[in-house]
Amino acid sequence: MTGALLIASGALGLATAPSASANEPLANPSLTITGGCAGARSLVQIYWHGPNEASIHWTLTDTDRGDGKPPVLRMNAVGADGSQPFLFVTGETAAVLYGDTASGGEDNWNPSDIAQFRRLQIITQNGNTASGVECSTTKSVYNFSRVAYHYALDQIDKQYVWGDAGPNTFDCSGLVYHSYSRVPDLPSDWSRRSADSYYSWALAESANNNSNNSNLEPLDVVRVSASDRQVGDLVFYHGHVGFYAGDGRLYSALNETVDIGYTSVDILTRHDEFYYRIVGVRSTTSP
Repeated sequence: MTGALLIASGALGLATAPSASANEPLANPSLTITGGCAGARSLVQIYWHGPNEASIHWTLTDTDRGDGKPPVLRMNAVGADGSQPFLFVTGETAAVLYGDTASGGEDNWNPSDIAQFRRLQIITQNGNTASGVECSTTKSVYNFSRVAYHYALDQIDKQYVWGDAGPNTFDCSGLVYHSYSRVPDLPSDWSRRSADSYYSWALAESANNNSNNSNLEPLDVVRVSASDRQVGDLVFYHGHVGFYAGDGRLYSALNETVDIGYTSVDILTRHDEFYYRIVGVRSTTSP
């Protein structure tokens, strides 16, 4: 890692980038997002611990050194009750890079004044006030799966009724539909489907992703291996769907003989050994 960061939020102060040994990239991020425009590139890893907490690791690169315009990175946690900026190594809210590349991050970032951390806004620009801004890219990254699971837990111990999608009784796909429908900012094309139809949709959506997730859409699906599964990921079986609940457990509306709750993730034969994470990314670039 080379370069130095000028951290800016009002007063300006010079700081070197944190060392790799002090802050390693995340081993199993929920999502990795690339951003930027001519001269500036960012890579941000996000691990969603829950509906209001995440770990963040970032990399900022100057891809056009010598143009006199330093790359700038800002990140904001956004929820229904406001937003809170990510604080960089000096406690400031924006990083301005002079050099090749710098990286760092923070584990267990908990924006305490946001009740529900629904999305991360990532702003990458080439240039600042002093040099003039050549271009700017904003990516809003949505935590759909983790927030939907949070809502699904509200239905624990309610009864299974085939064909129902709440609010008092559910079948398996009805629980998934109802839980995601409660997530703010979810695109309007989310629709009620059977378990097998949700599987076909997830499989098709995830197959369209670029290897670096650069083409993710406002409602999209990331396919992950069993070893990288996280709480809230969807698990598909033949004729059944549920939420991965951690520690080898499935949370779902299983059948008429049990209420909504937890079972082993291996209770049924899965379609495959993959899990599916529903996310969203909205992008804007100017000029």
